[in-house]
Amino acid sequence: MIVLESVKKVFNQGRPNELVAVADASLSIDASKVTVLKGPSGSGKTTLLSIIGCMTRPTAGRIHLGDREITSLPERFLTAVRGETFGFIFQQFNLIRGITALENVMIPAYPKGERYGILKGRAMGLLAMFNLADKSASKAEWLSGGEAQRVAIARALINNPSILIADEPTAHLDTKLSGEFMEIMAGLHRQGRTIIIASHDPVVYESSLINRTVEMRDGRIVQ
Repeated sequence: MIVLESVKKVFNQGRPNELVAVADASLSIDASKVTVLKGPSGSGKTTLLSIIGCMTRPTAGRIHLGDREITSLPERFLTAVRGETFGFIFQQFNLIRGITALENVMIPAYPKGERYGILKGRAMGLLAMFNLADKSASKAEWLSGGEAQRVAIARALINNPSILIADEPTAHLDTKLSGEFMEIMAGLHRQGRTIIIASHDPVVYESSLINRTVEMRDGRIVQ
């Protein structure tokens, strides 16, 4: 379970352009469930998602991951928690151009110092799971939108995270590919993974897969 207690995030604090992106957010996210953060652009859902995933520190408040309070951890320990616990799927996919699909999948695991052969085998297995084994040597810029997203999902899974975080994952996909994405999420959910998605796409938040929808507006949780 992830628990947020009165979390706040302020950018440019104390300056004329101060922005309160998240205000007094308290939330419990159950393990092995699919939770959607829903809201219009600028509602704070992406910022809250980045706080949950330990990519951004809150300005105030506390975050508990399981029975561990992680808000005040030094950066090197927080980096370790992030790498071991979370897999990230970004809106723009963030694949690195000029390197292959296989290399993109392997990148998050490099800091662990794992033997190359073992890591490559696991990455190839993930690509095969998403019917992309024949694209392993293709450069990122050669992939279609659907292929790029599946590579991004495989990359998110390379360290076998218990929690998947997806930020507007269907924003640049058509309805068919968005439906395919949700089918992939359903399969990962059946494996027992916790999934947290920020989205304003009805294909996502109206899906029967979703266990809970958290609505945000103006940086606050309203429902």
